[in-house]
Amino acid sequence: VQSAVDGYNVTLFAYGQTGAGKTFTMAGVPGMLGVSPRTITEVFEVIEKTKSRFDYVVTGSMLELYQQTLVDLLAKGEESKIKKKALNVRQEKSGSVVVENLTEDVCHSAEDLSNVMERGNAQRSVAATAMNSESSRSHLVLIIRIQSVNKETKQKLEGKILIVDLAGSERLKKSQTTAEMQKESIEINKSLTALGDVIEALTKNQKQVPYRNHKLTQLMQDSIGGSAKTLMFVNCSPAASNWEETVNSLKYAARAKKITNNIKVQG
Repeated sequence: VQSAVDGYNVTLFAYGQTGAGKTFTMAGVPGMLGVSPRTITEVFEVIEKTKSRFDYVVTGSMLELYQQTLVDLLAKGEESKIKKKALNVRQEKSGSVVVENLTEDVCHSAEDLSNVMERGNAQRSVAATAMNSESSRSHLVLIIRIQSVNKETKQKLEGKILIVDLAGSERLKKSQTTAEMQKESIEINKSLTALGDVIEALTKNQKQVPYRNHKLTQLMQDSIGGSAKTLMFVNCSPAASNWEETVNSLKYAARAKKITNNIKVQG
């Protein structure tokens, strides 16, 4: 969190099979807070310590990647029938990733930012599979932008925290899903494979990193590798019947651990 306030891009994400506890890790439950609510609280605690020297603007947005479609969760379900503009991911000359037409709410307190997260969570696509009674069928992304201006020097910095609850990786045979949900599972596995390919390219220091192969990796382009700081949680099931998925998750984590970053502050 301190790194994001200092102008870096930071990513926190959970990876693992369906039912292994990713959403619990990231969101938690009342009385047992997860990564997202703890991060929100920490953002405003860090800002409070330095607001005598800096002016801050904090914005929050939330989206889901459902199959190949980006959905603005703060706009989803609104009464308005006005046709919503498509969300497009583009990269600016500075290297920053921007999602066009995405709703961004200015947040003055941890409570404001928590409300953004709660509104988004209420709109997320979930469905029951054999491996999880309420399986997340989309990747959930909470974006916190922190802009700071030094009151003396007027220097501007912008950091970003991307908190990603990935949809569960699973084999179709085990998840026992319907035809429509099988299509969802195929898309989920495609996106996770694309993320794995990016991680592989970064660990091998390849000149061409395949960020453009999927919207998930396009969205995370300025948040994995390069000047970003990344924290990855791997959730594993203790059940013997899930040992193959557990081994695959640990292999994924072993690859991710080899990524080395070139640190650069975002002005």
